[in-house]
Amino acid sequence: MVTNVRRTLAALTASLGLAAASLTFASSAHADSWNCGPAGPQGTSHVCIRTDPEGYDAKVEAGMDLHGHMVDLNLMCANGHWFGDQGKFNVFFSMRWTYVFRVGSQGACQVLLYDDTTKETWASPWAYK
Repeated sequence: MVTNVRRTLAALTASLGLAAASLTFASSAHADSWNCGPAGPQGTSHVCIRTDPEGYDAKVEAGMDLHGHMVDLNLMCANGHWFGDQGKFNVFFSMRWTYVFRVGSQGACQVLLYDDTTKETWASPWAYK
């Protein structure tokens, strides 16, 4: 019985890994799906992107590693365009913050999360619109 449970858990883990890998590059067919990458000094926070009818939607999910930090979001696109949000803001544990970059279709873009406290930057996966 224990062996069957282990095999089932191994199969589920492998399936989840494949599903996560398939979400690395978002498309308009998955417009409602958030595509997130690790962020924060320990990687327990997330920076996310999804397409929006008006452009691209960004989200920060703060873990303990970003608690009390001053951060800023930007949208960087493969076509060379770069867009800012409303500027720096403080984040706190378990906070979720979203911002829609109303820039229309720019092709492949990703959200960059800059941590002004640690001077580090993390990127979401790419999304295509």
